[in-house]
Amino acid sequence: MTLDIPRFRSILVPLDGSPLAEQALPLAVRIAEGAKAKLRLVLVHMPPPPPIDRASAKVATSLELAVRKSEKDYLRGLQAKLRETTGRAVGGATLTGRVPNALADQVTELGVDLVAIATHGRGGVQRAWLGSVADELIRSLEVPVLVVRPGASGPPKVGSIIIALDGSALAEQALGPAAAMADLLGAEVTLVRVIQPVLLASDPTLPLPSVYDDEATNLLRAQAQDYLDDLAEKLRAEGIRTTAVASLGWNVVETLLDLTQAQGLGMIAIATHGRGGVRRLALGSVADKLVRAAAVPVLVVRPRPRARRGR
Repeated sequence: MTLDIPRFRSILVPLDGSPLAEQALPLAVRIAEGAKAKLRLVLVHMPPPPPIDRASAKVATSLELAVRKSEKDYLRGLQAKLRETTGRAVGGATLTGRVPNALADQVTELGVDLVAIATHGRGGVQRAWLGSVADELIRSLEVPVLVVRPGASGPPKVGSIIIALDGSALAEQALGPAAAMADLLGAEVTLVRVIQPVLLASDPTLPLPSVYDDEATNLLRAQAQDYLDDLAEKLRAEGIRTTAVASLGWNVVETLLDLTQAQGLGMIAIATHGRGGVRRLALGSVADKLVRAAAVPVLVVRPRPRARRGR
């Protein structure tokens, strides 16, 4: 495996006018400063429903103009604030159209390398849409999406980044972007593969299987550890501080979240198959569950087509 560590030269932050959506900004600004990348704020205008009669058409037009002006004023104000605090120019644009499509077109047009988005932004100038939009962007974009959970004040403290692996070439596609993130943030990387205990027999009266094959389980864990150690050496060769852990657990998501909590504030990086097309909003995968459950930012990488076919 050749380790491809990308450069984040252009970062896009989708906004909806709400303070919660803005909580993706502190980490995005920190990454942009470290990478000397361009930062661009984007707000997609969502037109109100068309008027039902002529009498309401004039009112609807006035309302539409007022909303568009408030959106532009909001974005300009935020750009000015960031320029003042960071000393860096910050781009901005208001777009029209279906939100995920408009954002995807902007990513392509500007050559964006990373999208940072907060989930569940509510209120403000626009109606809530960030939760479902994040899902669609993860499924459709060829660039990494950094999903930030609102609630923290200031940029999250990212001392370590857990990279979730399963032994596949597809999962390894998260290594490069996560390594780039670790380098920018001065974070350590922890490679994790969760191994489920090998079941010999089960008791239907108990909630969990009761008899395990310890020898087979230990063999699988040792093989997984060797695999992770090999990858860790490649990352260390790139100057990335790296540890590797083959962890036992019945539930992959819960095990990863427990490890994240044990290490303190950090980040999780994972590749997703992105199956089902952009119309299917629920990811239905470990990546989906991590995005929804993790208290820390989650870097989601959609592998290139060749990598999805496996080794």
